[in-house]
Amino acid sequence: MEDYSAFAPVTVLSSQPGKMISINSPDDATTLVLEQWPFERSGPKLTTAKKILLACLAGECSVAVARVAFIEAAREANIYITPPENEPVKGKPTRWRKAKAWRRG
Repeated sequence: MEDYSAFAPVTVLSSQPGKMISINSPDDATTLVLEQWPFERSGPKLTTAKKILLACLAGECSVAVARVAFIEAAREANIYITPPENEPVKGKPTRWRKAKAWRRG
């Protein structure tokens, strides 16, 4: 049985215009890097990411380190899509508890 370790999704641009790919594991990241990575966008961080991803698949590296290496290579290639940030809460907070009755005295 294959040991499948997942990590938080990483979204990158595909080679097809306007299409995005969600990468959820070191296996998916390795497949993308070795088979579908744009050749003209290779650099030193991609070389490092290849080594780290292959080491992760061999069980010599943690999944978190492989994810960071993949993100850095995608940033270098300008294909990384940053996740949306949560907007700050605006307005009056909602009260969840029942209001107490005021006594007149």
